[in-house]
Amino acid sequence: MHCYIQEIQMKSSNSVGCGKELCVTTSNWTMNGIPYTSYGYTYSDEKFERPIKTAYKVTLHDKSYRNDKGKVRKNQYHVTTIRYYDLVDNYWGDCLLHSRIDDIADEMDIDSETIWAEIESRLDALEDKVKAEFAQTEEYKAKKAHDAVLDEYRTKKAEFAEKYEVQENEYDRCYDIFGVLRNSEYLEKIKREFTARKEYEKRSSSYQREYRSNYNGYSGAHRTGTLNSGLSSEKEKEYYKKFYRTLATKYHPDVTGDGEAMKFLNKLKESWGI
Repeated sequence: MHCYIQEIQMKSSNSVGCGKELCVTTSNWTMNGIPYTSYGYTYSDEKFERPIKTAYKVTLHDKSYRNDKGKVRKNQYHVTTIRYYDLVDNYWGDCLLHSRIDDIADEMDIDSETIWAEIESRLDALEDKVKAEFAQTEEYKAKKAHDAVLDEYRTKKAEFAEKYEVQENEYDRCYDIFGVLRNSEYLEKIKREFTARKEYEKRSSSYQREYRSNYNGYSGAHRTGTLNSGLSSEKEKEYYKKFYRTLATKYHPDVTGDGEAMKFLNKLKESWGI
């Protein structure tokens, strides 16, 4: 049994290239009466042309035999036909039907893994050849440049979210994919809220240390445990801290204009022992 690959020409390439440019998009919406703007990205409508019409007919040939006229023939099985750009965009294995391989294996009375091994040896080499050719095209170079921009964009989003302790999509309300600052006012708002949270946490931490100091200095005659004795592990304590930071952000007086919620939250914090 042998695998053969025949190069044929199709009527069209049946494939569209990627956009030539990476473009910034702008989305505007209103929530609770407050207008917001977010910056995303898309590819330009102008695409790279894909002119190659080549395709590859993959067949399997079984043992030879003589027909009723005495001529030598071979059993031949069509596996699939793969277009040139299918090998550019995908793995060749995605272009084959497993059920078709199983059917051929039954007809040949051989193991399907034997067929896969024979096909793999031929199509791996063909795929490497096609992708090496495509790597010389302008489309490939443009796509690599686009991917580099998007990789850096995703890195900056993650760093921004970690720095200011916000969701990653907050970055998109300040910067575009190229790292250009589009909304300085919103960035300043994020910075102010971050500073306010940190200052509040600092004051609250100082208060807690003083409170615990006084509490621990109190006569232990009627004391049955420390404030955080109800916490079974350090992991739980970390969860309580995360809950507190989330609630403090939402109900901070600088945000709500009302300090009652924070008073209640501080009572919870004391009972949690964090």
